[in-house]
Amino acid sequence: MLAAMTLAWTPVTDRVYVTALEPHRVNVGLVVGRDAALLVDAGNTPAQGADLVRSAADLAGVPVTHVVLTHGHEDHLGGLPGMAGLTSIGHEDLTGAEPTEVFSMARAVDLGGQRVELLHFGRAHTQADVVVFVPGENVVFAGDLLEEGADPQVDESTSLANWPTVLDGVLGASNAGTRFVPGHGAVVDRDFAFVQRAEVAMLYSSSEMLIQQGVTAEQAATAVEWPFSAETLAVALPKAYAELAEKGVVPKRQLPIFGI
Repeated sequence: MLAAMTLAWTPVTDRVYVTALEPHRVNVGLVVGRDAALLVDAGNTPAQGADLVRSAADLAGVPVTHVVLTHGHEDHLGGLPGMAGLTSIGHEDLTGAEPTEVFSMARAVDLGGQRVELLHFGRAHTQADVVVFVPGENVVFAGDLLEEGADPQVDESTSLANWPTVLDGVLGASNAGTRFVPGHGAVVDRDFAFVQRAEVAMLYSSSEMLIQQGVTAEQAATAVEWPFSAETLAVALPKAYAELAEKGVVPKRQLPIFGI
């Protein structure tokens, strides 16, 4: 039998903790109430999931009763099979796992003197992003809607058009003192979240401008000073171009100049 991992939990507040799991530095959160505790995300593997439950219960001093899945990527939900007995909660459009409970827009969990609010603002990083608010601690678990130390990640389920709007909703429910736990990387503040929101918006709006100028997705990578790496742009620009094409955005026709 493999030995259990030793997990290092970092306090965000006196009642909220985070641990980063390899191989992707995925953040898993722990929210502690008077009667129960809740995990945010499940880690990569069933073994990690089981270790998370044991370690979190030892730290919290109360039973771990719930795990919330912020979205359907394997590094965030692969540990779910190792969490037998917990109530798992995800958005109704979640793929890759079958949570015990699903919701459409909003859900709340009472841990005893600690209310945890789960909100879905729409498709952004994926179709099933869940943001976890802990209002009594002024902490937000943003999942992969925010990334620290790396670029936001894009795949076929992403909506680049809607991502900034979703972050507007998250930011609108926060204040200057709110601490944000991203899907990967260090805890960040509201200013960081505003900047990353602007960067995602710039990717989409600049792509629209470039399409209208007749610039291809391949040419776009070097046409603008982007805030993202070439590796990220290789995926994100074709996705932005595809979304804009679906909306009918095409190169503008150049009118002929008379006499030439």
